[in-house]
Amino acid sequence: MKTGVLVHGCHLEALNWRGIMWGNPPDEMGRIPKAVSVALQEDADLMVFGTGASEKDGRKEGEYTLHYMLDHFQELSAFSWFEGIDLEAARSRLASISIPECRSQNTREEMEEGARIFLEQGVEKIILVSSPTHISRCIRDALVMCHDPKFSSLRNQLYAVASDTSYLGGRVDDVVIFEPPHRGDQQAFLTHYVVKRIFKIPEDDMPGFLKDLDVLLTTYNA
Repeated sequence: MKTGVLVHGCHLEALNWRGIMWGNPPDEMGRIPKAVSVALQEDADLMVFGTGASEKDGRKEGEYTLHYMLDHFQELSAFSWFEGIDLEAARSRLASISIPECRSQNTREEMEEGARIFLEQGVEKIILVSSPTHISRCIRDALVMCHDPKFSSLRNQLYAVASDTSYLGGRVDDVVIFEPPHRGDQQAFLTHYVVKRIFKIPEDDMPGFLKDLDVLLTTYNA
């Protein structure tokens, strides 16, 4: 069974991009080192770097991230996980199986584009790699994608690994997940529908909405 690793991209203008994507040696691996470690452990057949949502130095996000990995590969020696690893040989191998995906503009599209590439290359097992504050959304989008018959074969071989670093100032316990209500012994608040509707509010109306929402929350949390 062929294995593929999808390295989720991070907007190139994100605060502390290097901390998110590269990490902090010796023990906090960002998305890139974590993906490399997963690829080596799993003897991966393909690595895909997404997306095209941002650009720097004339390279789309996926291209930039892939080149960053290759340009800084020897610096992986600063991470304790790579002690004893032949980095020259590892770089050569991963360079031969790594490709950028530069069409997607968000996490959902990134999943679909990555899956399309994997299926074209005969990959049946996919491992997603992203930050602790992002990986849960990656899994959600991947499972939604698998409802599409084109991608349904991937559902039973879909895995995720979180890196050790998150967005600047964010922690995994800052992530809030709204599940559909399912307990018969509690009042059912359809909060997940409310949140979905919030994200569909036009950008021009958002300041006024947030002001009104703050007044409402203040009233009921006084």
